[in-house]
Amino acid sequence: MLAKVINKLRNAFMVYHLEVSFKEVRFCTKILDILWKENLICGYEKMNDGFLKVSLRYHDGSPICTRLIILSRPRDRLYLSLKDLSRMSDDFGILIVSTPKGILTSKNAIRKGEGGEILAYAA
Repeated sequence: MLAKVINKLRNAFMVYHLEVSFKEVRFCTKILDILWKENLICGYEKMNDGFLKVSLRYHDGSPICTRLIILSRPRDRLYLSLKDLSRMSDDFGILIVSTPKGILTSKNAIRKGEGGEILAYAA
């Protein structure tokens, strides 16, 4: 399900759509909250029919989010400990991590002292 959400967002950015909508799945609102807090999207809105409408962010005609990649797949899970997360540089983008305390960015996971599964990368 995460792959469908990320692919729809990436494809919408590539063809310069202002909005994209998709069916709401379990934790996609948590992923969208992270992207919104990091200023990669303008926001999202829950529709009455179970769909989410996401407003995309652009600057001078080019998308703010240039890379959106899924790192962990069902057959190839990618886990990092707290020690490995803290070694990684935050200069290259945002890592979205699934921890026992919820879905967080790598910075917040380090602050809370948790490692976990690396879901996606956004820049």
